[in-house]
Amino acid sequence: MSNNLNLSDDKIDNKFHLGLLIHLANQFKDQLISQYFSGMDITAAQFKVLISIYKGVTSPVIISKNLVMDAGAMSRMIERMVKRELIVRHPNPQDKRQVILALTDKGQLICDRFQNEALASIISDLTARLTQDESQQLVALITKMLPDDITAPHR
Repeated sequence: MSNNLNLSDDKIDNKFHLGLLIHLANQFKDQLISQYFSGMDITAAQFKVLISIYKGVTSPVIISKNLVMDAGAMSRMIERMVKRELIVRHPNPQDKRQVILALTDKGQLICDRFQNEALASIISDLTARLTQDESQQLVALITKMLPDDITAPHR
């Protein structure tokens, strides 16, 4: 496997612009999530729905916007996840046309496992080629790059 980084000159091949690298890092992260949960038959996309609910986002509309997923795809995914008893739908008391999503015990267990075990393992795999200092610098730079309104809900 060739390495297109020319670290001796501290220059990066122009094919690797920041947008592409962020996209590739996100794909790699999703691949690691899918691998970690493969024994549970959970995809990265399904996991992102579960963890959104776990963190208190219970509206399918908001989750689909956050995950940049169209409403139809979100609806189909929710249906599959309900059938697999990962989540349940409840009517929204303020608006009967909408639903509120909640985790089942099975969904809760998966999210707890992620928080307690998988997160550290996935982050370790994601940053395996970085030193501890480089990893901390990367976190600091990405945090600095992102607007506060994007990072604030996760603080």
